[in-house]
Amino acid sequence: MTVWISHRGLSQDHDDNTRSSFKLACDAGFSWLETDLHTTSDNHIVLCHDFELSHVSLSSGEIKNMTRLELEKIQLNKGEKLLFLDDFMMEFSQQNWIFDIKPSTAVQTMKILSSLLKNDKALLNKIIFLFWNAEQQAHFLRDFPTAVCFPRKDECYRAGVSALLRLPALGRIQKNKIYSLTPKLLGLPLLNKRIVQVFHKQNAQVIGYLPETKNEVQQCIDAEVDYILSNQKPVN
Repeated sequence: MTVWISHRGLSQDHDDNTRSSFKLACDAGFSWLETDLHTTSDNHIVLCHDFELSHVSLSSGEIKNMTRLELEKIQLNKGEKLLFLDDFMMEFSQQNWIFDIKPSTAVQTMKILSSLLKNDKALLNKIIFLFWNAEQQAHFLRDFPTAVCFPRKDECYRAGVSALLRLPALGRIQKNKIYSLTPKLLGLPLLNKRIVQVFHKQNAQVIGYLPETKNEVQQCIDAEVDYILSNQKPVN
């Protein structure tokens, strides 16, 4: 059965990565919540896709140069407040999480997460991590070898092309990895049952990455992907 992952919450009427957007996602039936992590100047993790506040609010400034107290005063474009990781983890403890570690503050973010995970190792069972830097991921996995990390963009692209060509060895598809594939590649339909079966034969899994239309959602479902990362409500 396909598992649905909410991409930053349901944010059609709310700012993404906020309490309201995640509550709507939970009410809609999502069991997984994906979010983006940045770290403040005083070592608090805040959930926000962009490192610069002018992209999400009328305020300006880089998150890494601001304190939690300063950020708590910010009003986002649709009227919401920024959500911090400690509050998120407490309020949405019944869900599983995907943490996108943003590069600009990745080192600080990793230190904070490492401290949390060492105090509660059971947390590893409900988190999948996305790192944009291979060295940072390798460092993290040395400390937490059982942590699940997504393959990065180049790995997913290579794996998708190799599956399309029926050459899984060329794509170096690895078992127990979860690969993100878009419904289309270079304008051509990519996801179908045959493609997904290439990954399954290698004991790997597939996420349908951000289908934009009802047809693309149905394409992911028909392909029998393992997960769908979506900005829309789940389809039964």
